[in-house]
This record gives sequence, structure tokens and C-alpha cells, in this order.
Amino acid sequence: MMVIIVLTACKKNNDGGNVTPPPPVPSVPPPLASVTLKTADSILIVNETVSGTKEATRLAQNMPASDFYTTGFYLPASTVLTIEVTAEIGTRLPTLLVGTYSRYQANWNPTSHTLTTGINSITDAIGGIIYVRFHNDNPTDRVRLKFVSGMRPIPYYQLGRTTQADWVKMVDNINNVPDVQLVGNKTIITFSLANAKTYKNESQEALIKKADRVIAIEDSISGLFGNDPIDQPNVHKYLMTETDHPGYFMAATFYRTFYSSVTGGIPSILKADNFSWGPWHELGHMHQQGSWTWSELGEVTVNIYSIAVEKALGITPTRLTSQNEWNNTITYLARPESERNFNGSNASVWTRLCMFQQLKLAFSDSFYHELHRQARRETVRPTTTDTKMRWFMLKACSISGKNLTSFFQKWGMKLSTQVATDAVFIEMAALGLPSPSQDLILLSD
Repeated sequence: MMVIIVLTACKKNNDGGNVTPPPPVPSVPPPLASVTLKTADSILIVNETVSGTKEATRLAQNMPASDFYTTGFYLPASTVLTIEVTAEIGTRLPTLLVGTYSRYQANWNPTSHTLTTGINSITDAIGGIIYVRFHNDNPTDRVRLKFVSGMRPIPYYQLGRTTQADWVKMVDNINNVPDVQLVGNKTIITFSLANAKTYKNESQEALIKKADRVIAIEDSISGLFGNDPIDQPNVHKYLMTETDHPGYFMAATFYRTFYSSVTGGIPSILKADNFSWGPWHELGHMHQQGSWTWSELGEVTVNIYSIAVEKALGITPTRLTSQNEWNNTITYLARPESERNFNGSNASVWTRLCMFQQLKLAFSDSFYHELHRQARRETVRPTTTDTKMRWFMLKACSISGKNLTSFFQKWGMKLSTQVATDAVFIEMAALGLPSPSQDLILLSD
């Protein structure tokens, strides 16, 4: 059932009688209007899922997504939470997480609390928003959780259930929790109550739908569509949270992306119009595949996903054009061959990105669809820079159906030794593919 909080006020007697009212009491505040707040459900039915790490392995991705359920409740520090747990299918039970990943520097990771069947009494020394983690390699079980006492509802926007008016009422009237939460089909956005009050009149629906759409676009360029189970999108949502850590602007790591309220990153996830390259980029990190992201490409291949979003949203000119990166690429490619080293310092992350974009311009989005799909199907995945470069260069040839030797040579794709580099180009030639009909290094958008 949904927790309903009703704030009421006494009403003045208006029966027309000639009754002398008692003297006023100055210390009594003026009456409040009656307000009904629709917050979270006190009863949750939770189905077991695979873990975030198992999903990341299936998808050949570097980082697991947010493998936990939201509840819409906050547990104050040193307060006893009473929760009743009933196993509906199977015997395995979830764990309760208290605290949001990276929300607070002093509490960087949530505290995990083991649950048992029946009534549980849980106390957390720090407190925080409550989540539920319930996973197994072969998920089959289901539990019923009833939140009985000790928890506090937070302002909790659920796409398809919460109206903008409901949201404003919650933000205006719930003042005993520090944080709020928006939940969409694929997105969890967590931020401070103070920021919620500042941005309360912005459309929460527009924000969460845009976040969901961005994830869908990044899933699409990853080839996550079709009937094959290996090509289905991640079963988990993606957490985007405000952080008070001053050492970051925006960042991504296991189970979350985070945006600093100290260095100015947080506005990007507080309204739909602000939700642009920064969050696209951080969500891109959650989609990166290890098989073709060697150490020099951590901040390069991530923007393949950002560019896909930019294109899908119809944003022009492209960032590569507006930042003059194509001209910088021309300058790089005009250097003597001995000075062209794709992994070297004379090729910026943006210049390197232009190479990946040229492959997309030459062979369409389907090039990256298939690259991701083949990475997912590798039983033995490359782990070193040399093996990742070799894998990518050979796959680029086989997927495009072209001999890309000249293209990669012009870009200065060099492995750790000349012998290793020569060996890859020999393998590429041995595929017997025709050269492209155009010089791909001339492509730009």
C-alpha cells in the first residue's frame, strides 16, 4: 500500500452561535491547510535478478550498473527500522542497503544489512536512503517486504505514478530528510532536498524521460536489440547521484555515476534542458566494453555513446565540429609518419575520437552495433593493450568487409613493438579484403 501522509489543521466553529472565543495564544502557529502526500509503498514485492557484475560480463562492459531496487524511504542514523520479510518463492533473501553510493564523501558506499525471514530490527550508525539488493546467478526467488516503522518517506517521484503536483507537495511538506529521488524505467536520480526545492517547478517527467531516452540511445549504438538474449539491454537501472565530494566534477564507477554540488556538476541532472553531454558521457562510461578500450581510450571510446545521443537528438553542429576537432585531426594526420602515434601525446582524446567517428561515417551505426555484438560473444576476451588493439583492428576489417591497413597506418596505430605491429597488419592483409573505395581519413561531419 502507498504511504499517505495527511497534514491537517483544526477548523473554526462556524455554527452561527454567539459564542465568545477564548483569547488568542500567540505561540500557536497559523493553521495548516490539509495536504495529502503520496509517497512510497510500504509493501514491496521484490524479484531476484542477476548481479550487476554478471550482467557486465554478459555485456562485455567494464562496469556494473545499479543492481538494487529503490524503496522511497530514508533511515535516520541510530534509528530502529522494523521490516517484515516474507519469502514468496524460494528461500533466498535480499540484503538491505542504507546509504547512496557516492552521495556523501564520508559515507562513500552504502552499508549492507542481512535480512532474515520474519520481523527484522535494523539500526544504521550513519543512516541514509534505503535500497534492496537481491541477486543470484540463476534468479528465481521472490520476497515480500513490509516496512513497518522507523523509516521516513522521502520526496519520491515515480514515472507514470507521480504527478508534478504530487512532487511539489512532497518537496514543500517533507522536511525531515536530506535527499530526494526520481525513478524512471532505466534511471535513478538522487539529489538533495535543498536542490529539489530550488528546481521543484521544473518538469520531473521531462527530466526522467530524457534520461531514460539517453540510456536507450546508448543501448542502441551498443547493438542491444533483437531477439538473442545476449543482445538484450541491461536488466538494471543506472544511478545518477549528487555528491558532496570536492575532488570531482562528474564521474562514473561501479554501480553509479555522480555529479558534484561543490564543483558545479550537479545542475546537469536537475532539469531536462541541462541534461546534455556531461551525463551522456558518464552514462557512456557505463556502456564501454573492455575488449576494445585499452588504457589510452578510457576518455575516447566513451564519447562514441555521447555522439550517438547528439545525433539522435538532432543537435548540430556536432561537438567535433564546434570544437574545431576535425581541423586538429587534419593537423595530426599531416605530421610525418614517425610522429604519428595514435596512443601518444600528440593525439588528443578528441583527435582519437575522430578516428572512431570516421569508421562510423564510412560504415554507419551498424559498424558499432556489430562491434559490440562480437565483443559480447568472445569467450576469451583480450586484456592487454596489444591484444585489445589487435582485436579491434581485425574486427574493424571483418565487420566493414574492407582492408583497413592503410587507414590504421595513416592514423599511427602502433602496438608496443614493431614486430607486434607488423604482425597485425600481416593478419589484416591475410583476410583478403578489398581496400575502401575512398580515403577514410578525409571523412568528417
